[in-house]
Amino acid sequence: MTRELPKRTYGKTGVRMPILALGGAGVLQDASRTAEAVAIIREAVEQGVYYLDTAQQYRDSERIFGEASDGIRSKVFISTKSARRDYDGAWRDLENSLKRLRTDRLEQWIVHHVSYPHEIDRLFAPDGAIKAFQKAKEQKIVQYVGISGHNDPQVIRTAMERFPFDMVLFPLNPTEPHHPRTFAKEFLEYARRKGVGLAVMKVMGVGRLVGEGRFTVSELFRYALSHPIHTAVILPNSLRELRELIAAARAFTPMTPDELRALEARAKPLTDQVAGMYHQWP
Repeated sequence: MTRELPKRTYGKTGVRMPILALGGAGVLQDASRTAEAVAIIREAVEQGVYYLDTAQQYRDSERIFGEASDGIRSKVFISTKSARRDYDGAWRDLENSLKRLRTDRLEQWIVHHVSYPHEIDRLFAPDGAIKAFQKAKEQKIVQYVGISGHNDPQVIRTAMERFPFDMVLFPLNPTEPHHPRTFAKEFLEYARRKGVGLAVMKVMGVGRLVGEGRFTVSELFRYALSHPIHTAVILPNSLRELRELIAAARAFTPMTPDELRALEARAKPLTDQVAGMYHQWP
């Protein structure tokens, strides 16, 4: 008998979330590979990976997710993002996302990639994007509102102290604890205490941690899921990769503290080219 994909309670939302979320980058944003992408998405949902993570910035991802969700909309949890910091721009993004996703509602809408203090000022200005997110939730177009970032945890924390976000999306891999602006220590504990949904990205270090002499995909997901988070975003580029990731998730057992420390020690020499790289993205 096939073991069910493990689930965790997504913070105060109470939603039971699979420990894997399907990310909309890679092949899942490539219009020239739409048929392949749709097949990956539908198999993921069939296997219990029903959290679908996309964004306006992911090329054709929203349109592809919309096509793949046709006929199975009630089975999926759709999350998309807007990087606009003004009310009008964010609201236009929402309207466009709904059209591309072929839906009239979103389970989750995320303020995308918040990096610098001046962005907080713009988001919370009288005509800032936060008002669009708040309105969308009040009008029940959106069920949950989140925030994401991979540059500076203090910036994300400042935003979380000014608005009751339901979740946060941030990076986690074994190079992350070594970065001076790490999300893996005080910020993770802060977010856990807040009771928000905790989703993580960059689990494979933008692909730079995987390969000969480095780490296996299974090691990296075990590492992330051994922390008090709820779901980890995966970016499979084929059905084979998807099936490998799902098999690893079904077989998941938490790492011991010694195993976690050993993985971090092995990853430390790669910090500049992994965490150091995505922490600098504008």
